[in-house]
Order: sequence, then structure tokens, then C-alpha cells
Amino acid sequence: MRDIHRITEVAVSTRSTEPLSGIVQIGTAAATVQFELNEEIAHDLCSRLDRFLTQRQNLPRVRHRR
Repeated sequence: MRDIHRITEVAVSTRSTEPLSGIVQIGTAAATVQFELNEEIAHDLCSRLDRFLTQRQNLPRVRHRR
């Protein structure tokens, strides 16, 4: 990934409940991009975000010398 952009906004909207599908809208300072979302991808994304959010808890603590 050469050009990494900071996400400034995320929105998720439901398009259909049967089958479950929706739109994920991700905004940056430069643009807003929309992605189609289905239930399988939503579960995968949720799992990956959960791992991201809990990784700090699972890292070994490093003691700093004083």
C-alpha cells in the first residue's frame, strides 16, 4: 500500500435484509468511496476489527527502565 489515507468517516446502510446486503461508505479528506457489503464480508470485517481492537490487550507488556 503506497498511498495510505486517513479514514475520516464510516457509514453503513442496509440495502436488503433477504439476502442481507448493504453499502459501506468510507470517507477521507480527498474522497468518499462506497463498497457493496454482504453478510459474509460483514462477519469477516467484524472479526478482523475485533482482533485489531483487542490486540493491545494481548501484547506482552514491556517494562521500561527508570
